[in-house]
Amino acid sequence: MKPRVLFYLPVLGYGGVERVVQHLSSGLSSHYDILIAAQGSEPGDLLSQSRLPANVTILPAPTARSAMKHRAIPRQVGRLLSILAEYQPDLLLSAWPRVHLTVAIALGLLPKSRRPKWVLTEHNEIQGYLGLGLRSNFKMALIRLLVRNADAYVAVSEKVARLSGAVYPGSNFRVIYNPVIAPDLESKAQESVEHDWFKGRNPIVLSVGRMDTMKDFPTLLRAFRLVLERIPQARLAILGEGELRPQLESLVSELEIGEQVWMPGFEPNPYKYMARATVFTMSSAFGEASPLVLSEAMYLSRPVVLTRFATAPEFVESGRDGLLVDIGNPQALADGLVRVLQDPQMQSEFGARARTKVKERFSVEQAVANYANLFEKVLGQPTPAGVETV
Repeated sequence: MKPRVLFYLPVLGYGGVERVVQHLSSGLSSHYDILIAAQGSEPGDLLSQSRLPANVTILPAPTARSAMKHRAIPRQVGRLLSILAEYQPDLLLSAWPRVHLTVAIALGLLPKSRRPKWVLTEHNEIQGYLGLGLRSNFKMALIRLLVRNADAYVAVSEKVARLSGAVYPGSNFRVIYNPVIAPDLESKAQESVEHDWFKGRNPIVLSVGRMDTMKDFPTLLRAFRLVLERIPQARLAILGEGELRPQLESLVSELEIGEQVWMPGFEPNPYKYMARATVFTMSSAFGEASPLVLSEAMYLSRPVVLTRFATAPEFVESGRDGLLVDIGNPQALADGLVRVLQDPQMQSEFGARARTKVKERFSVEQAVANYANLFEKVLGQPTPAGVETV
């Protein structure tokens, strides 16, 4: 009988964590039975639309946004205890601090003999979760009081490991980079694109991400308005969905750039657009740790321009394989975009160096091997035959 692994997530949605779990569950499913549960869900989420192996099971999750708030933790603890009693996983892997709090309370209510092993993973800058002021102090106190004694701690970048290690008591974070370079990425990048912009000669700026506060798309839209003053033929595409769509649509109208901006919503295959974009950009204000779309765009040899969020220098060496600009500064972002858009040689050099860097670090095979090796150590079992460890 295969060991059972429970991936316990904050939400079944469209984000990077879901993509990581998609790759890991597919890669590990030949040797582990996989169960995926979350504290909430969104319609048509990424994992539900994915082709997953038969022994990967996704449990239904609440759709109300209130289920994904801290005040819902007591209800989520009860729900998690029911899942643990019914499915009896050997190992539980959690993502996101609010989820870790739920796991810590639930496991604390179980006798040791009935607790699964616990792997705690951090995918974002912890400060983005903590916030500022009294609320930050309260969250920090909860974590330090409750989140203890995980069997392993994983961070998706060196910076995230340092930041998280300063918050979680008794933790010793190891770094496992996110699985990004799936075997079918390049074939997906070659699929046809119907939108006329991607068939013509207009320089195209592309961004991909959830429409939330962290991504700071208002800065990108204001920056693009400045880009148009110097490159009127430029176009901007933002692939993604989220609660801030109405505000972003209103800002597009206010800036009078509706004819030059395309926001089609969630796109299950963003790679075909990445491969045809002139430059890929991120305007994130905080919270990024190991952004999958950034690594994917770099693998597809796209030149990148992004804000200098905490982990950005770990992925991009400004002036060599991309450009870094100040956070929340539309003029700085516009200047960086114009610089790359107007320099074909820079586009080519940045793209080539970016692809080389990413190929060495972010393959799905390497991430699956690293997690298999970790699961072996945590469960005290030999690595299943056929899973190559590094």
